[in-house]
Amino acid sequence: MTNKEKELIKDNLRAYNANFKYIKIVSADYGDGFYVFTSEECFKSGSWTQYCYNIDYLNGWLYGAVQAINKRCGERREL
Repeated sequence: MTNKEKELIKDNLRAYNANFKYIKIVSADYGDGFYVFTSEECFKSGSWTQYCYNIDYLNGWLYGAVQAINKRCGERREL
């Protein structure tokens, strides 16, 4: 991951770590993608939790995970 990419996700990564405690992000061997591991057991077994095909998707995934755990996604209402 480049310094520019790290800078882009730093706020959402910090929020994720504060809520979930563990994350390991590994750059894919090809393309611009990243594998996300959400537990040490998953990392050791190579069983990734999420594949993000670019840095913007990864940043959004981190943001969405934090919003979901804090129930900020909003409730569905009938119109």
